[in-house]
Amino acid sequence: MAVNLKGKKTSLTDEASIYAKRSEHLSEKEKLKNMSGKQKRDYFATYYLPKILIIALVLLVAGYILWSDFIHKKDIYFRCAVLNEALSDSSLTEFGDQFTESLGKDTSKESASFYCYFTDTSAAAEVGASVAKDQTEITSRLAAGVLDGMIASPEDSQNYLANGIYVDLQTFLTREEYRLLEDNLYFYSADENTEQRAYGVSLKGSPVWQALFDGQVPLVEQPVFFIVTNSDESAKEYARTLIHYFFPDVLGESSV
Repeated sequence: MAVNLKGKKTSLTDEASIYAKRSEHLSEKEKLKNMSGKQKRDYFATYYLPKILIIALVLLVAGYILWSDFIHKKDIYFRCAVLNEALSDSSLTEFGDQFTESLGKDTSKESASFYCYFTDTSAAAEVGASVAKDQTEITSRLAAGVLDGMIASPEDSQNYLANGIYVDLQTFLTREEYRLLEDNLYFYSADENTEQRAYGVSLKGSPVWQALFDGQVPLVEQPVFFIVTNSDESAKEYARTLIHYFFPDVLGESSV
């Protein structure tokens, strides 16, 4: 005789229900003890692994911040913007380290920062940079007094020159430095002042700067190094030393 089980609980259903209720009151240790090896792995992957990964990520980020900002924090003693030139971060970092070493400084503790910014639309398009972002950062750094030097073409530097952003080298350099560098100086005269004055040093004749482009054609044909007016005095002196570093054959015998 057939038995109609529809709507009725079987003994198996009753046992499963009782077991589920009992398992709710078990401790994690007891639950794991009653599981098979596969069940334990699945349980761990479902309930514990995501939490562990999140905690590990948080600890990793916190550790990096602690390491970079406190333990391994470098003192950036000089900051220089390089405008519209396609130089890699690694080559500029190496250049900065070489300059730092030339001063007898420890590169693990101090550094000179050289970083590319793009203010020209066509140059920015070639490397996928944002002109608006870079111009905003340059303006912010200039306003905050945390940009000490700039390497740019005469065309890209016109606006900065017109606004008095760069140091007048005629009053900054010593007479001997000015005399030795005269053939490499960049002269500029504002519309209201026809007197030409030296505001930068052309790096076209610098073997040190040109060595960065070994096997590569520079985007900027006439790079000029400028010193920013509102940088602090110690940074200005590092800028003077950098000019000597750029022209070892010209200024090698003169005092820094």
